Amino acid sequence: MIRSTTHLLGAFLAMTTAAAPSWQFFVSPTGNDRAAGTREAPFATLERARASARMTDGPGMVVLLDGTYLRAQTFQLGKEDRQTTYRADSPGKAVLCGGRELSAKAFRPLSDPAIRQRLQPGVRDRVVELDLKALDIRHAKRFPELFRDGGGILELYANGQRLPLSRWPNKGYTTIKTVLDSGVWSGSDRRGGTFAYRGDRPKRWLDAVADGLWLDGFWRVPWQPEKVRVAAIDPQKGTITHASWVGGGIGSKYTKMVNGTRPGNGKENWVALNLLEEIDQPGEWCVHFPTQTLYLLPPRGFNAARIVLADMDEPLVELTDSHQIRIEGLVFEGGLGNGVEIHGGGGNVLAGCEFRNLGKDGAIVSGGQANGVQSCDFHDLGHGGVMLGGGDRRTLAPAGNYVDNCHIRNFGQVKKTYAPGVGVGAYGAGQSVGNRISHNLIHHAPHAAVLYGGNDNLFEFNEVHHVAQDSGDVGAFYTWHDWTSRGNVLRHNFVYDSPGCNAFYMDDGDSGDTVFGNVIVRTHYGPFIGGGHDNLVRNNICVELVRALHLDDRGVSRHYNRTNKHLMNLLGEVDYQAPPWSTRYPALVHVLDQPELPTGNVIENNVTVSCKEPLHLCKPERRQYSTVGANLDLSTDAVGFTDPDRLDYSLRPDSPVYQRLPGFQPIPFARIGLYADRYRHSVPVRNREGSVVPGTVFDSATDIKASNTARP
Repeated sequence: MIRSTTHLLGAFLAMTTAAAPSWQFFVSPTGNDRAAGTREAPFATLERARASARMTDGPGMVVLLDGTYLRAQTFQLGKEDRQTTYRADSPGKAVLCGGRELSAKAFRPLSDPAIRQRLQPGVRDRVVELDLKALDIRHAKRFPELFRDGGGILELYANGQRLPLSRWPNKGYTTIKTVLDSGVWSGSDRRGGTFAYRGDRPKRWLDAVADGLWLDGFWRVPWQPEKVRVAAIDPQKGTITHASWVGGGIGSKYTKMVNGTRPGNGKENWVALNLLEEIDQPGEWCVHFPTQTLYLLPPRGFNAARIVLADMDEPLVELTDSHQIRIEGLVFEGGLGNGVEIHGGGGNVLAGCEFRNLGKDGAIVSGGQANGVQSCDFHDLGHGGVMLGGGDRRTLAPAGNYVDNCHIRNFGQVKKTYAPGVGVGAYGAGQSVGNRISHNLIHHAPHAAVLYGGNDNLFEFNEVHHVAQDSGDVGAFYTWHDWTSRGNVLRHNFVYDSPGCNAFYMDDGDSGDTVFGNVIVRTHYGPFIGGGHDNLVRNNICVELVRALHLDDRGVSRHYNRTNKHLMNLLGEVDYQAPPWSTRYPALVHVLDQPELPTGNVIENNVTVSCKEPLHLCKPERRQYSTVGANLDLSTDAVGFTDPDRLDYSLRPDSPVYQRLPGFQPIPFARIGLYADRYRHSVPVRNREGSVVPGTVFDSATDIKASNTARP
């Protein structure tokens, strides 16, 4: 696909105008900190290079020679550090690793007959053990009673692949048969619930209950997975009892209470985790918490593999109030925490780096000005890709921080929901005003591509596909429940092949965003206005959606008014009736005039193509409070796409859209997605993988109907 050459020109100008370094130091894993720091006699540590850099004047460079730099603590840069580039000598070949490298010889045959007996017969002679106490591993303690992330334990990698914690079933989920007791999740007498399970597999786990057995499930709603310890299994009754309450209790939210319990719908997904009894796939492992021993069924090629045990939960690199620090071409891997964190300062850039096999997020950019993540790759992450913040919501002063031209994929591998490819504002790294998320390719994730909040942020030219693969009631771009989170512009993005999500989801009264000129193909809904105010949806193309354009009035049944503590607290945090707020967002001044009704929204000049329901209004009589204008509905054959079979959804110049929908503006489709620059030499060619449909697609209107039924 042809990409714009303006990006290449910009990159060339940046290269030619950058200040030449006035000094250089070299570092190597085989170096010596008593050496001169030259290429021929490099330092051994980044700390030694930093100390030398602080004694120099002018811009300079620290070059990391090829090799793996094992880190046991964070490399810190502070306000005294400025105008320094930390660069890989060969991009991608200088690796900062937060894990411990192990040999296969560190693993030994089974030593405990009781453990051997609990394993399945077919693997008893193949499973090996690792003494974590002898290695002084910090993160091998018992899971908490209730948690949503990795539970604070180590991770294990072989040849760059995250090895899976043992689980049953090996793929997908089992489901609850029926809920017998939802539990008590509020007040002083909280307790876990009880459910009946299907089949008889849990009979194998009775010994595991005493050692600690945890289940991971969507116990109530498809966006809130929680891991909870098992208190008891009754094989005679076929029941499992949780040791802790879970949020909202067990049983689908959308089933009625019967004697204080929701019986559920039989579709609540769950799996069992960290079980000796369920180690049956090569690479599966578990930690036996009482003895601090790791048990592993070795994957193929294990004896010659590079094995990394991740135990360091601090960031690999952290910048605090630094200025003009560039980190280029490095690889960050093997940590249990975040890759790089930037807090404050200005002009700091991560460029051309790779973030992989990390326990939490790839990068954090919090505060400061003109801090950026440029042309980096993020993949195989426990949590999300980049968490972004910066700017002052009180004054609406922008930060100008950015995430540009990054390839973010296969994230949310440990924390399945609310761990986005890019998180902005409340979902990212604190308040966010005037930041940019552009030209990123984000795909293959269980939940959202982008979660955002804040003000005046720009999301443009991003490509998103195959997200929401293991959750529901979520958007590819999602924001939530805030009248004051305004001025965000989402334009010229391409969202496709994600049938489990709504493309642009302004949920639960969120207000004041602009969704313009986007192309949406094969998602559930397109732009989804969930009862908020002053959202503008214009000039979008929606193709083969279940429901294309949506507007509802949930604020009426849910009382989005002065009695809503969440909305009113957020409103009270800003002086919305005085400048700069009143001049920047004049409609917000009157938000309490009719707060429950979906006022001021505009849905017009959009094109829907072969959608089952082009316009979905939960209560058509409420359209009087918003503007639902001219929108054009066409068939795929009639719209005039350039080459949809190759995912080119640009409109031909002779498309009837331009005649039948006056004012429709051409969408610069060729500019969407990654582009080549000095760090990214090529971009992947788009191809149709096909939509991956979750086991059950959750219709977000279900939640609205439940509210309207309960509180008409």
